[in-house]
Amino acid sequence: MHGEMKGGHMHGEMKGRYMHDEMRKNWIKKSVLMKEIMEHLSPEDKKKLAAMKLDMKISLVEKKNEILKDRKELVAKKLDMKTYASEKELEILKALRDMLKSKD
Repeated sequence: MHGEMKGGHMHGEMKGRYMHDEMRKNWIKKSVLMKEIMEHLSPEDKKKLAAMKLDMKISLVEKKNEILKDRKELVAKKLDMKTYASEKELEILKALRDMLKSKD
């Protein structure tokens, strides 16, 4: 059956929903905890924390951009290889056609 517990682990359709709900609960707990901590921080510490968060986000976006550039290069190389193979195939087919025509 879908969503059965087997050996303490969720299997089937319910696994994705269960994990999503669990992740959401953890995120909510973390958010509440962060709000409580923020209440006790000085304005200067709040600014430092905000700057640290922005630094982390900037780093993540920079890394994502690097990955996208690498992926773009790989896709371009793959297309170049396909184009080259197609051109070679076309040359071979034309050569075969010419050979058949010349034997007549």
